[in-house]
Amino acid sequence: MKTTRRTRTWIGGLVALAVVATPALAGEYAKCHETTQGCLDHMSSMMKNSGWVGLELDSDDASGGYKVLKVVPGSPAESAGIQPDDVLYALNGVKISKDNHEALAKARKEWQPGQSVTYTIKRNGADREVTLTLAPMPADVLAKWIGQHMLEHVSGDLASVKTK
Repeated sequence: MKTTRRTRTWIGGLVALAVVATPALAGEYAKCHETTQGCLDHMSSMMKNSGWVGLELDSDDASGGYKVLKVVPGSPAESAGIQPDDVLYALNGVKISKDNHEALAKARKEWQPGQSVTYTIKRNGADREVTLTLAPMPADVLAKWIGQHMLEHVSGDLASVKTK
């Protein structure tokens, strides 16, 4: 199964944003080096306790941040007032950029439900700060994200069998 950049961003957005700063935090989607079962077990245990924001994002080349494509209904992002076309460009005061990848990834890794995070967003040319409280990862979001990753594992496993 071929994964597009937008799909990676969407998946990352749901998880990393839960868990935004998304691919901004996670960098490009990395190839998993675990066995399929090992990866499934690791992802399940890691993500079931992760905080969730509820955004679908795409990179915004103009700002280096992430443009909000969709806000998941009922999500912390919706409750905080984040809207489509907002651009996320800082998380807890740290600019979302490749230069800050490690700091953002470390902060995201520690996210838990109930924790508050603050995004600096640009809306209609004006900056504003939006604080939200991370929610538990919804089971359907977790299942979709893990399922997508497992399909990539199977595709990779099949490709390696064909080349042998």
